[in-house]
Amino acid sequence: MKILILDNYDSFTYNLVHMVEKITGNFPAVFRNDEIPIEEVAKYDVIMLSPGPGIPDEAGILKEVISTYAGSKPIFGVCLGLQAITEVFGGSIVNLENVFHGVATTMRVTDKEAILFKDIPESFLAAR
Repeated sequence: MKILILDNYDSFTYNLVHMVEKITGNFPAVFRNDEIPIEEVAKYDVIMLSPGPGIPDEAGILKEVISTYAGSKPIFGVCLGLQAITEVFGGSIVNLENVFHGVATTMRVTDKEAILFKDIPESFLAAR
């Protein structure tokens, strides 16, 4: 499986890279959002969109990747990547009054039967 991580100029991108490598045994390809032609993305099976500064409209080909490949490839977005997915599919992003950047927060799984939460503890710390 060929995995692409689109790097939106964020220091956490390589945390994703190392997690993907550990879980899959494959080192993903990493390209910054302004360093890979949209056509090159086609050769990857899975697309991961990293966090990053700013807003989705200012992040290179980020939104174009989503609109071009959604429906034909799995796409996973973290932070800015998820914001871009939201906007491409008609949602809107609003600023929080109180920003929680890097704050550890206790999360609770409310649907233990959901496949998304398989093998996840009922309660765990996550960074926001």
